[in-house]
Amino acid sequence: MIQLFKKIRRQHLGKNRIGKYLLYAIGEILLVVIGILIAVAINNSNEQKKRDALLDAYLTSLTQELQQDIINLNKSKESLSRKRKSINYYLDYYNIENPETTILLERLDSVNTSKSAFYTGTYTIEDLIATGNLSLFPKNIKEAILKLKNLQERYFTYETQTIENIARYDLELKKNTDLLHLNGYSDKQHRSVANWRNNLDSDQFLVLNNTLAESLKLYDFQERLYGTLSEETTALQKRLNKQTE
Repeated sequence: MIQLFKKIRRQHLGKNRIGKYLLYAIGEILLVVIGILIAVAINNSNEQKKRDALLDAYLTSLTQELQQDIINLNKSKESLSRKRKSINYYLDYYNIENPETTILLERLDSVNTSKSAFYTGTYTIEDLIATGNLSLFPKNIKEAILKLKNLQERYFTYETQTIENIARYDLELKKNTDLLHLNGYSDKQHRSVANWRNNLDSDQFLVLNNTLAESLKLYDFQERLYGTLSEETTALQKRLNKQTE
């Protein structure tokens, strides 16, 4: 087509037809502009398809990760409930007047004070922020993602610090007990800490009960935290599901 315009242009220049030449020159320019616009449109269309495909991939992976987080949060809440019950089972008997040491120690041995923090599996959020691809999402979803991310970071930091603080009570108790005897590695028991478990007024029992109290406080906090995280995670998941409809 361009070669045809060039041929016509030469013909009209040769015949000194300036007016017609200008008309064909304008047509030539329009043809080039139209070609550029079509190329840009095709390129934009291809780029949009790539962005849409990338967005779909992010939506799929993030939705799956959020669902797994919800499942893990529910499991964590169930675990907290069992731990709390085991401590309360001991405290119910400890708080009666003149509890029998044998029964109390049996209940104490059934107490579960293990500590664990919840770690999110939403690695897609990390990728979105690191790569700048969070811009692929609409404003309301971007804000929801960042809100959840901020909530995770704030609470996880506090959760970890609280667990570390409680660990100091455990360390204090270990310092004042005979771990060889307590763990069954030796029949001998150091005289300075002998039979502390049979003495409710011993310093070791006080540290032990303090550990239980701090554990209950931690479990209460974690239960509230996991409830809030479940709500925000579910809310974001619903937004993402609407995006895919």
